[in-house]
Amino acid sequence: MKKKVLGILLVFTMLAGLLTGCGKEPANTGGSGTSASGEEKASGDRTLHINWLSARNADEAVIKAIKDVAASYKEENPDLDFSFETENISDRSSYLQKLKILAASDELPEWYDSDPDTWFADLVKAGKAYSIEDLYNELGVSDKIFTISKEYARLSSGELNLMTFQCNTEYFFYNKKMFQDAGITSAPGTYEEFLKDCQILKDKGYTPLSMGGDWPILRYFAMVPFRLTGNDYIMNSTAGKASFTEAAGIEGAEFMQNLSPYFQTGWSSADYDTMVDLFASGQTAMLYNGTWVLADLSDENGNLKEDFGYFTMPVYSDDDATASTDYFANSGIGTAVRSDSMDEEMKSFIHYLIDHYAKASLSYNNLPSVMPDDETMSKLSDSYQQIIKDVSGVKTYAKCWDVVINSASVEPLEKETTSLVLGHTTPQEWAKNMDEIVASENK
Repeated sequence: MKKKVLGILLVFTMLAGLLTGCGKEPANTGGSGTSASGEEKASGDRTLHINWLSARNADEAVIKAIKDVAASYKEENPDLDFSFETENISDRSSYLQKLKILAASDELPEWYDSDPDTWFADLVKAGKAYSIEDLYNELGVSDKIFTISKEYARLSSGELNLMTFQCNTEYFFYNKKMFQDAGITSAPGTYEEFLKDCQILKDKGYTPLSMGGDWPILRYFAMVPFRLTGNDYIMNSTAGKASFTEAAGIEGAEFMQNLSPYFQTGWSSADYDTMVDLFASGQTAMLYNGTWVLADLSDENGNLKEDFGYFTMPVYSDDDATASTDYFANSGIGTAVRSDSMDEEMKSFIHYLIDHYAKASLSYNNLPSVMPDDETMSKLSDSYQQIIKDVSGVKTYAKCWDVVINSASVEPLEKETTSLVLGHTTPQEWAKNMDEIVASENK
């Protein structure tokens, strides 16, 4: 009888072991339940697996540069079981949909991209994103990061939970030959001059402005309210503390309708690449864009091609709340690190990344969030050195409307703005519709 009982117990023990093995989560799922530090403690080996869900294109300079640094790190650490994988979903709506599904099911990867919006703030409150402020201070690298690359990524509460990998400013790039042919001898310093120059170019047979994609139209809209109120108009309106119908918004909407005749035919259905190609190929006179576009506009030495020049955001009136040296400067979408994946191996890699990222990024004509060292700086083209000076001189930077507003309201904002510029709605109707959209999201 005892032998029979022992035999039954042995069978159950074996079955339990098999069932446990079948149900065990794979080591590299990216879910919150399994961390690299847990594996390291269990095996005694050095282990680091990073899965990065990114909203960037796979061929973007940021992705290429970080992969290069990761490859070097792997080569220099042969005793480390290290993998660095990216999943790139450049369509923002599709990206956000997947990110929110993963967050809801507690399966966020080690790294994931986000803007510092209200949805991400909730993730931070839930403990799903490590404090990058604490990380930078612990590693002693905070002073190496451009100020804008930290400030841009902060939540409205002031917390910093996102790494950034760019340091951008935005300009109006223009075709010098077209300006000269039209008799325009200097870049516009005010928006009144800007609109006059657009009309002069159009009368001469040129298409003044290249437009396409989702966010560029919002940049134009933000310019007048920013000059009049700083960021107060957009911050208060999107928070439901004020109305989009305030004077700065209506003036901005009227400016957009005045600007609409100067975009290329079919602009509302053009994508970002088309917008850039039209200007780069000499089909439009001006392009508003960020310094990430320099790779498309520069020569083999890294300087702007001879035909191109640039000017900064014009002033609007004598009553502007911002200085002429204040305009859009940003650091692109941020990257969070899942809290429970932040072990010593992760910290070591990020420290290495910060030490080597500037040089790797600049090799792809991308201005990094990390300040280049003196040797790297001295080798930069005149254009890049000037841009770094420009970025350093911005005191108050214009906030991107599609980042400030709740992520669920970004697409409605883009649609309402396109409708306004096409003349389908009035400035007052646009403002009323936006108030309703924000109110519905803030319920």
